[in-house]
Amino acid sequence: MRRVGAVLLLKPILSLALTMHHIASRRVVRAAARAAGPRKAAREPCVVEDVEGLCGAYDTILLDQFGVVHDGKVPYDGAPELVRRLQRAGKRVVVLSNSSKRRRDTIERLEAMGCGAGTLRDRADTPDGRPAISAVTSGDLVHDALAARARGAPAPLLDGVAGPAGRGLRAFVFGNGDDDEAYLVSCGVAPARVEEADCLLARGLFATLPGGPLAWDADDACDDVLAAAAARGLPLVVANPDLVRPDGRASPMPGRLMARYVTRFGGAAHPVGKPYPYIYEEALRRCAPAGRVLAVGDSMAHDVAGANRAGVDSALVCWGIHAADVGVAPGSAAVPLDAARLAAFLAAFEPRDRPTFVLPAFRV
Repeated sequence: MRRVGAVLLLKPILSLALTMHHIASRRVVRAAARAAGPRKAAREPCVVEDVEGLCGAYDTILLDQFGVVHDGKVPYDGAPELVRRLQRAGKRVVVLSNSSKRRRDTIERLEAMGCGAGTLRDRADTPDGRPAISAVTSGDLVHDALAARARGAPAPLLDGVAGPAGRGLRAFVFGNGDDDEAYLVSCGVAPARVEEADCLLARGLFATLPGGPLAWDADDACDDVLAAAAARGLPLVVANPDLVRPDGRASPMPGRLMARYVTRFGGAAHPVGKPYPYIYEEALRRCAPAGRVLAVGDSMAHDVAGANRAGVDSALVCWGIHAADVGVAPGSAAVPLDAARLAAFLAAFEPRDRPTFVLPAFRV
């Protein structure tokens, strides 16, 4: 698989993400606009090395996981301890993730990495007094919306996604190859060939259901499926809109499939997750009153863009997918940052698309 520098993809990724905001439901867009209020005047990002001190000025931390707390397998040095300290200080830490899995998986993963005791309840603490961590994942939001549509109930997040009355919902799935069958069963959706499906569901690009392992080696690898789906007018539900992997690789990620379906085949897509409004609205609803909110993440196109448009302050963590762009090693902080290199990187973005703060790392 060819490696692609994250910075080379940023402008088209950000452009696609922003132009596709209209796909979100009208209700969500109106609610996000009301919550955001007037936009703050653009300013140059402030580099902050005292991350704990910065977070101390906020009540709720919307925290990305991949590229901030861990690399997908191993926690970054000092990150779990910082999460625990924030929890002990009474901060609401809500992991906001474009994971296509349900939030139980995210909570259990972070708990195993030492990020506090997991709880499926959105509470600030657990009965035994141990620090708790909450999570909102795009996969969970899609699951609940699909479950509603499968039983014929309304789901504004997925307007236009429906099967014939009395039959339930059928989907052709681009999957993660791990828990796809269990995911469908739990939300009452049946797998089906494109010719019989009511929608496409993109959770990953490692397997298809029905089907099997997927050999994604180029952007046109699934063109036959996408062409057939577009000809039938099938909507594509995207449970992870990322275009770049946490390690900076360009594929396989569902966001790239979405981009091709929309731009090449004229298909309709329902992306769920960052930078789209609904995931922020839902996270803030669950922890209301949220108070002062800071969103922390490592992606300009997803974490920073989404937070800015949700009307909350944003902090870019440099040791994630943009590490090479700003001259640091992934998972390793360079203090102080190379100011000239950071400035050149941020100059590629409009002032309104830049973060409020820049963090060399997320650790104590």
